[in-house]
Amino acid sequence: MSTITERLSPGLAADEARLPEEARFREEGRGVRFDECDSRGRMRSAALLRHAQDLAWRHSEVLEYGRAWYEARGVGWVVRSVDLLIDQPPHSNEDLAGTTALVGFRHVMARRHTRIFSSTGRVITDAAIDWVMTDQDGRPVRFPQEFESFVQRVNATFAPNKIPAAAPSGVAVDVSIRRADIDPLGHVNHAAWLEIIEEAIAQVAPTHLEALRRQIRMEYLAVTTDRTARVHILAGTDDDQLRVDVTDTLGSPVLRAEMTVIRS
Repeated sequence: MSTITERLSPGLAADEARLPEEARFREEGRGVRFDECDSRGRMRSAALLRHAQDLAWRHSEVLEYGRAWYEARGVGWVVRSVDLLIDQPPHSNEDLAGTTALVGFRHVMARRHTRIFSSTGRVITDAAIDWVMTDQDGRPVRFPQEFESFVQRVNATFAPNKIPAAAPSGVAVDVSIRRADIDPLGHVNHAAWLEIIEEAIAQVAPTHLEALRRQIRMEYLAVTTDRTARVHILAGTDDDQLRVDVTDTLGSPVLRAEMTVIRS
């Protein structure tokens, strides 16, 4: 990924500027809802991630790859990893603009570069989100033939975001998985996982969540049918850097993450 300064620079990023226009999408006029904000009145990180998810689907529909297109072919997208940089989350009722771009493809994967801006053009969120195409049983599959021409027009690849494996350690917090966390594909939505992690962090390192600039990296490992997530949180010398490993109650890995407060 680019440096923090480059990621927070307004306008098109380098990987977006070289793309054919159809690979980019912009949406204006979305506001921050009251229920998307925390007790300080700032938009929650999971709400920003949900906004990015909505932008992806709006773009796909504009390209005429809507829900019906995917259902007819028995395929869909699931998130494999997220690299989310947040700088000064907006307040309730602020106007936002959002952009998303399909910046590369790799075997069964696609990367979206998604950015959310304030009404003045300041970058609030910069995210690299890697998606995997799966069949109806959740197994990775190649893109449908009709999609390949779009892949060729983008003509770019990427190195997948990964977080090094490690044995879960630190403080373990059990968080219940709610019905509201399950999305239409029948599994815990990737933004809901961020809420689950932050629920555990609020009990172990609450000041971490108060920072106005944070980087959140998550790698999703498996689907779980368990209704309890065991969140293992390991802090560095302070609470600025957290290693997070999520397992089910039997110890099977579900997700790993790195959470970093950026002071500069």
